[in-house]
Amino acid sequence: MGLQVAIPDTSLVDCSDLRQKTVKVGSLARAMAVFRVDSVMVYQTGQVPASQKKDVGLLVRLLEYMDTPQYLRKKVFPISPSLKYAGLLPPLRTPSHPLITTPEGLTEGMHRWGIQVRNGKVDIGIEQLIDHPESVSERESTLFRITNTKPKIRLEVASRDEVEEYWGYRVARIDSLVEKLREVSETTRVVFSRNAPSYASLEDEIMSTVGNTKSVLAVFGGPKRGVSELLSEENNELKKHVDFWVNTIPDQGTETVRLEEALFASLGLLNKSVGHIIARPGFHN
Repeated sequence: MGLQVAIPDTSLVDCSDLRQKTVKVGSLARAMAVFRVDSVMVYQTGQVPASQKKDVGLLVRLLEYMDTPQYLRKKVFPISPSLKYAGLLPPLRTPSHPLITTPEGLTEGMHRWGIQVRNGKVDIGIEQLIDHPESVSERESTLFRITNTKPKIRLEVASRDEVEEYWGYRVARIDSLVEKLREVSETTRVVFSRNAPSYASLEDEIMSTVGNTKSVLAVFGGPKRGVSELLSEENNELKKHVDFWVNTIPDQGTETVRLEEALFASLGLLNKSVGHIIARPGFHN
């Protein structure tokens, strides 16, 4: 079960400065979180201009930054020029970003991201450090489950896959989208394109297929080129490993649709049709 999204390494080529890039990633991350995306993959296209090569790392870094709870960001992400406009990023407010800051608000079975501050002490975003005898990372977030709250708070390391509610997204870079599509043959693979049949005409078939696979990999093109154009040299192989080519904004009123707009429109339709099948519960379930 799950929803994966693949976006190209060219996702920021339409942005002229760091401020614009930061704001755009904020919109992308919000779309991923709103529609309960489990995994975001940035796929290589070979079409990023030489002057913008660093933007691929920036895209990944900002997506990871946003998925990290605010109480851990300064510990996980040292001060960097790439985070100059991080204050413009909207909060995700997923269940993994709790507002509870007091020990009294914790309950057994609750999950919290944390980081080791020093030997035997971890920060899970409350007013005090928590004792934890096992050593964990001082640089990357570790997921903990609260096993006891009284007489003292006790934690155990947990896996993201164990959490029953939506817990944000993972981020990864992949060298070959075609290879990834080939690997996930038991997942419903959907590519969004303005040259494809409308979502409405394929909705029943998509719902039926997803009912069997219980998972979706949704693939998006970039600001200037669609998936077929970005991977033109691999088109024959690409077509072999895609289950549906879909247009979610038929008869669009603008010449182009921005990536962040395509994400909201397309993931919204998927959520309406198959969200209950592929995604973990979010707020107000």
